[in-house]
Amino acid sequence: MDKVTSVLFVGIGGQGVLKASGVLARAAFLAGHDVKKSEIHGMSQRGGGVTTTVRFGKHVFSPLAPSGTIDFLVAFSEAEGKKYLSELAASGRALFADERLASALSDRRFANIAVLGRLVQMLDISDEIWEKSISMEVPAKYVSANLDAFKIARRTKGLEGDQR
Repeated sequence: MDKVTSVLFVGIGGQGVLKASGVLARAAFLAGHDVKKSEIHGMSQRGGGVTTTVRFGKHVFSPLAPSGTIDFLVAFSEAEGKKYLSELAASGRALFADERLASALSDRRFANIAVLGRLVQMLDISDEIWEKSISMEVPAKYVSANLDAFKIARRTKGLEGDQR
């Protein structure tokens, strides 16, 4: 398949935007895709916005997606998510992390990986590859907790594609 999938992650510094996008990029690579990733940190250390785009497919020529072509917008902050809704393709989905997802977890620090547990349902990447990617990208002492969060989110209605 020649289609390139574009995923835009947005949030505030400290929410795990970069880690979540790294796990997706690694998973797509392990699944045999060409992968490109870009990051914009902004004033992340002072609570400012962070965005990162992961694009993958048979051939990806740029880490940046043209405006209006994002397949999935994953927002860790509702305010940041709303700012980027216009970047979605007509068939794109906006996924917002919300309180229901966070409350299902033993520790909110793992919400970024939990979000991937909801996104995975819309991507053609096996659970085995996702778990391997999480194990490779997350510090060893947090792998088990992140895998648990990922699995909980796969079973929990904690994100909605409601195009807020």
